[in-house]
Amino acid sequence: MAEKPTHSRYRVLDTIRRHPNISRVELAALTDLSRAAVTGITQSLLDIGLIVERPAMESKEGGRGRPRIMLNISPDAGYVLGIKLSLHQMSFSITDFRGDVVYTMHLPFRGYQKYEVAIDLIDMGVQRCLEDAGIERRRLSGVCVGIPGYISHEAGICHWSPIFLERDVPFAEVLHNRLRIDTYIENDANLVTLAEHWFGKGRNLPCFAVVTIEHGIGMGFVVNDQLYRGANGIGPELGHSKVEDGGRPCRCGQLGCVEAYASDYAILREAEESFSLDAYNDNPKVYHDTITRIADQARHGDTRLAAIYAEAGRRLGQAVGNMIATLNPPTVIFTGDGLRAADALIGPVIEEARRLKLSGNSYDTTFISHVWGDEVWARGAAALVLQHIYADPDFGSASRSAGKTMEPPQMVEHVQ
Repeated sequence: MAEKPTHSRYRVLDTIRRHPNISRVELAALTDLSRAAVTGITQSLLDIGLIVERPAMESKEGGRGRPRIMLNISPDAGYVLGIKLSLHQMSFSITDFRGDVVYTMHLPFRGYQKYEVAIDLIDMGVQRCLEDAGIERRRLSGVCVGIPGYISHEAGICHWSPIFLERDVPFAEVLHNRLRIDTYIENDANLVTLAEHWFGKGRNLPCFAVVTIEHGIGMGFVVNDQLYRGANGIGPELGHSKVEDGGRPCRCGQLGCVEAYASDYAILREAEESFSLDAYNDNPKVYHDTITRIADQARHGDTRLAAIYAEAGRRLGQAVGNMIATLNPPTVIFTGDGLRAADALIGPVIEEARRLKLSGNSYDTTFISHVWGDEVWARGAAALVLQHIYADPDFGSASRSAGKTMEPPQMVEHVQ
């Protein structure tokens, strides 16, 4: 499995990705493979066009002797497409074989629909995205969709999501039958965690937690450089840990979840006296615009709204403190649209989490706030596909036959 890579090819490709311009000698040292094994693997990867080599600018001997040959991932060996579903839009990002974003597109989307509506829109969006980016469909090596909710990556099933009306949907299979491309689904918090690990604040961290704050509260956890998913492929659900027995109703159907106190919809419920969840469900864009306005007012002196955010932060800090006591991650990264409220929310989260620190724990947890755009979720989806590709010993012949005459497209963005 890509999440527990033991295959030598995966180790070689992933190490080259992490350390561009690397020599075979350095590669052998970092992968704990013999030089002979590295030579054989890299030659096969060169033969099928997944990596490229070039001479170093100068040799270690100060210009004497043969120059070192450096290895890099070939960016145009293939492309992958990551898609993020949210209440008000879909985000599409195409990345090259290194995971660098080459094209991003957003389409309007309204949640709380039958899942077939999302399938239809994804199908249309994939075609449009490829056309606008100038990439032939045959060069697309895989697709991954990030979905909020209880997602089994291994089974490809969406057991529950706040944006679909149905439960236990075989979403990956249905989408694969429509697109005829290797297709994966994953919980959106796990995808942003992968994005942090590949490209963001967790890039050089072997162990860290990510807490996502948006319409819901999510969590991802990396241990020994691997994404932790738990039983049945469903990862940790911090948002549905309980902070009050018999407390506020959560959209999951239970009571007292931290999400019911600290998520966007919970804050909106407290801030808007006329708030009705059903009313905002009918117009997710109005919901998104309203919570953005509330956060802006809280940051700029509205004491009532600031107090609501402070209480939400305290509740979330309670859950984060419990998580730290249980798992002891050295670093916790906060991300998501909820960071629009800035220190009005995050300050109380960190203060409460530190207050709950166990007296016997002499180590300080590092807290990081990282603001991304919507493309981060889709970029994490692309990273997941690349994990599978890097570990697939059969991948490569298609990219070799595709040729390399097309120049990689320039980074562009389109918003509708």
